[in-house]
Amino acid sequence: MSAAPLERSPRVMPLRSPLPKEAPKRTSPLRVVPPRRSSAAKAPFAVMLVVLLGGGLLGLLLLNTLVAQQSFSIHDLSAKDKALQQREQDLSSQVQALEAPASLAARATALHMVPSGPPAFLRLSDGKVLGDPQAGAAPTVVKPVVKPAAPTGSTTWTGPKPPTTTSTTTVVKPTGAHR
Repeated sequence: MSAAPLERSPRVMPLRSPLPKEAPKRTSPLRVVPPRRSSAAKAPFAVMLVVLLGGGLLGLLLLNTLVAQQSFSIHDLSAKDKALQQREQDLSSQVQALEAPASLAARATALHMVPSGPPAFLRLSDGKVLGDPQAGAAPTVVKPVVKPAAPTGSTTWTGPKPPTTTSTTTVVKPTGAHR
């Protein structure tokens, strides 16, 4: 067998049909229609567009102004809120300082109040008094004596000698003790 060049055989069918298709028949012929001229005036339409655009811009400007005004109001209110929060903290710290036991004792002493003695209790079932009630007594107040401080780090006194004083202790009794 010899290698012969491949030749086309006449029996190969083409992919398309060799017969042309028939064009569809048109029922009405097409024609170009001339453009219509509108008889309406264009000026009122243009005026209406300008009025709508102007109204929209004015509305946006008004809305932007109101938003900016509200923003300033919010800023002012937040500054007032911060100041009020700071004042509240200051007042609460003052209340805590006034509620401290040492502060209460100092104010009670300033009002000439005295601490109470040991408490007594009443038993309601039989009316018996439990404990030995005693009236409060005014505490004795001792004023401390202030002595001058001795120099430190030196064994000799370089300045004038401090005056020698004798220390005395005084006892103050409150007047008008309340019972």
